[in-house]
Amino acid sequence: MSFIFKSKSKSKSKLKSKSKSKTQKKKPQKKQKLILDVEEPRVVTEPNEKEIEEYEPKEIVIKPSPQRSKNYNNSKELWDRVHYAHQNGGWLYRNHDMIKKQRKIVFEIIKNIAGNIFKSERDLCSITMPVGIFEPRSYLHRLVDIFQFCPIFFKVAAQEKDPLERLKLVICCVILGLHNTVAQAKPFNPILGETFQGNFIDGTEIYCEQVCHHPPISAYEIIDKDKLYHFHGRGQFKSKFKGYSVTGQSEGNNNLEFSDGSKIVFTTPALFLKGIILGDRVVEYSSTATFHDVTNNLYCELTFNPDPRGWIKSMFTSSKSNPTDYFYGQIIKKTHKNIEKCKVLCEVNGSWLGRTDFDDMTYISLKDGWHPVVIYEKKEESLPSDCKHRADLHQLKLGNLKKAATEKHRLEVLQRKDAKLRKKASKK
Repeated sequence: MSFIFKSKSKSKSKLKSKSKSKTQKKKPQKKQKLILDVEEPRVVTEPNEKEIEEYEPKEIVIKPSPQRSKNYNNSKELWDRVHYAHQNGGWLYRNHDMIKKQRKIVFEIIKNIAGNIFKSERDLCSITMPVGIFEPRSYLHRLVDIFQFCPIFFKVAAQEKDPLERLKLVICCVILGLHNTVAQAKPFNPILGETFQGNFIDGTEIYCEQVCHHPPISAYEIIDKDKLYHFHGRGQFKSKFKGYSVTGQSEGNNNLEFSDGSKIVFTTPALFLKGIILGDRVVEYSSTATFHDVTNNLYCELTFNPDPRGWIKSMFTSSKSNPTDYFYGQIIKKTHKNIEKCKVLCEVNGSWLGRTDFDDMTYISLKDGWHPVVIYEKKEESLPSDCKHRADLHQLKLGNLKKAATEKHRLEVLQRKDAKLRKKASKK
């Protein structure tokens, strides 16, 4: 027995049972591409009216969790992890040509950085980098990647009457989004006042703006076309480069408000990229993600890689241990300040590269072929400050690295000049 959540803009969501006849023959399924490859450029395209008319959101099928075999050989069998998951955990990058090119650039960056980078942390936002390490997107566009399942899960959650089920759907949306944030190239740092505007294929509106330069803070807003939910937040992106690894995190609360007046506030975990110079290049998530239904006093804290193993230890421990992309948490009814005294409503565990279980039920699995919802832009509605008008991004899209580098330098000079003028004006 399994269940299906359907998202319909004109009717309320329904929970349906789904059963298959034992005599029904299963049709051979073609292998589907699970998600956009990290090596592919992610560019905003013009709206395709036919695609918009034919779009139907993927159904959320809830089913009993599969039991793990007793004699599994490796950690990939744990949590139905996808084939590009590293044996010990995390997303394994496979484009070795790109890794080789990027490592040459990283060595050049290290030469130009004063001090010993292997002993001290350096803020990546303060380091000038060559265009060869970038993708033709601004960070304002890139930050939407984690929210590309909102039109499916947030809409269904908005129509769900049970607060516990609603919170589960929001958690699933964020977990799927983590998988979608993996990319092998760095986005361009946004300029103060820069904006990004787009629409999901279902008409959901997206607005982003860089509201502060030092520290770098981005504001974002996603509005459902049927006004069932309003999502907004402000995040300060922090990134550090130390030794052979990079860490990054958008710090700030994400606010999800539903049309019935209820509100859920959540945070996202920190990203950890290792193998910058040597070894396998793997991206992982660490620390915690929190979800708080402030209206119904429900709370969940997910811990990513709750039993961390060091690189040396991982070589000698059993592969039957949970991979580093494993997470665990509990949804509780927050009635006491001491969380340990609160009632546990359900357990949450899984892998952000596999499936997510609530108690003994699987809500999402990457092997079910989840695709991020397509983003479109309407050129006639965009502001002059929209990041798509940046000359350096445009030249990089065309493959003109020298012109892209020239335009990038020009914008950086203008940005420093503007910063001096603002500082001078603030003293008056």
